Amino acid sequence: MSSVKSGNPQVDQARETLCQEIARCMRDNKFSVRIRIAETEGTPAEASFYSHGPDGWQKESQPITDRLLVNAIRETLEMLESNEHHDWWSVRHQSHSDGTDTELRFQSEKLTGRLGVQLESLLMGALFRDQHDSRKDSRRNIRTPRPKSARK
Repeated sequence: MSSVKSGNPQVDQARETLCQEIARCMRDNKFSVRIRIAETEGTPAEASFYSHGPDGWQKESQPITDRLLVNAIRETLEMLESNEHHDWWSVRHQSHSDGTDTELRFQSEKLTGRLGVQLESLLMGALFRDQHDSRKDSRRNIRTPRPKSARK
């Protein structure tokens, strides 16, 4: 069983790290974030964060080298890639010879006015829904009115 499903504390730290790094990029008005997982001998070894701005892709911070955390980040990104229900963001995955890139793109118009101090919490809720969420997003929640003749 993967650590994403088993409630591993590394997963909680991975989610917090992802939300903190993404929020930092968003506060700089960069709504596309790429997470590169570099592998050594087939094992995740390093996670680096990049953001896309007017000058192209720029490395954001020092890479994360704690292998347990990097593995948890990789598994968490794989879970996000399999997620079908999201309105505010999209995900794209690309594999290469020495690792993987996962690109998260957020719709800036959905986040206007929400880039304050609780942005990490907003991201946590948007990216990592729990079992109590309805699994409905705004695209699936559209209701067409019944014709007047059908109303009584």
